[in-house]
Amino acid sequence: MSLSSLSFRSRRWAIAAVVAVSATTTTAVLPASAQADSGREAAQAAVDSFVSQERAMGAAAFRVGGADDWSVHAGTVSSQEDRPITDQDHYRVGSVTKTFVATVVLQLVAEGAISLDTGFGTYVPGLTTGTAHDDTAITVRHLLQSTSGIADYLPGLAALPTNWWQSYDVTDHVRTGLAQAPLSAPGEEHHYSNTNYVILGLLIEAVTGNTAAQEIADRILVPHGLANTGLQSAGEQLMPEPYVTGFVAVPLVPVRIDARSQDPTMAWTSAAMYSTAADTARFLDLLLDGELVPPALLTEMMTPFPGGSYGLGLYETELTCGMTVYGHDGLMPGYTTLALAVPGGEQAVVLAAVTPLSAAGLQLRVEAASAVLCP
Repeated sequence: MSLSSLSFRSRRWAIAAVVAVSATTTTAVLPASAQADSGREAAQAAVDSFVSQERAMGAAAFRVGGADDWSVHAGTVSSQEDRPITDQDHYRVGSVTKTFVATVVLQLVAEGAISLDTGFGTYVPGLTTGTAHDDTAITVRHLLQSTSGIADYLPGLAALPTNWWQSYDVTDHVRTGLAQAPLSAPGEEHHYSNTNYVILGLLIEAVTGNTAAQEIADRILVPHGLANTGLQSAGEQLMPEPYVTGFVAVPLVPVRIDARSQDPTMAWTSAAMYSTAADTARFLDLLLDGELVPPALLTEMMTPFPGGSYGLGLYETELTCGMTVYGHDGLMPGYTTLALAVPGGEQAVVLAAVTPLSAAGLQLRVEAASAVLCP
């Protein structure tokens, strides 16, 4: 689930921040050069400002690359636990999940198992039967790019807290999206839709014979030591410890609702993965460094739909200094994420926070990323 259409350039950094609700203590770790110290101080100030202005519980930021790694922190992991948040605390990455899924799909393209410009019905037949959609015309590229014209099933589902703890047949999510009239003809317009990435999850499973979670693990997480990241199965509603507790304010409800427990089948391969600040940063660094998909396909990922900012599982946007970066944002109840990187894997930034996030908070995230990435 995306917070916004971000109008998303090179040294190897990666920063991630995790935020839950209402704010205080700050710390910074790991020494660095004078230039890195300056960047770290700017990152600390940006995270402090974000937490304060958004009334978040806490934030953790992680940088990987260069002479050394460092992190900055602000606040605690929850309102009930006075433990400082760190870059090793788990959080829900939301739609950054899509970038993991897109990476697996592009690896399958590289292997010749699927074709970007073939209708998805070739790999997952029957889903559009009885609907106004054509699975021979909607290609794998259209799904990755969210230009399929298929409506989004998730917003209404995620709006009701009791739905967070339900287990779902993910095929029903696809049926919900496909039951609605096409938003546009395939390939004509970008309409952000989580349904596309649930279909891609089913496609991965149909082509490989393995679960989508297993493919993500076998292809990305295990080979690259991202042991604190994963996609859980139905019924696994709590993230591994330690984790950040997100909270959500619900209209007409006097207390904030604890959002740490969520069933992964609600958002599945569109937005249900968990990670840590450190792991998320390293993943994005690997991807933009060309270590996960071949160069030509990475270029495809980074090339936005004409007139827009969304490519194949990656946004393109501009920082306050004019630097162009690529990545994804994410939103799940209690958690928001911003993940950005530059071509060549030379720098990356990932910022995550508690919901609700204000319009001002969206800009603060970009300013925080700019404080680290801009020269």
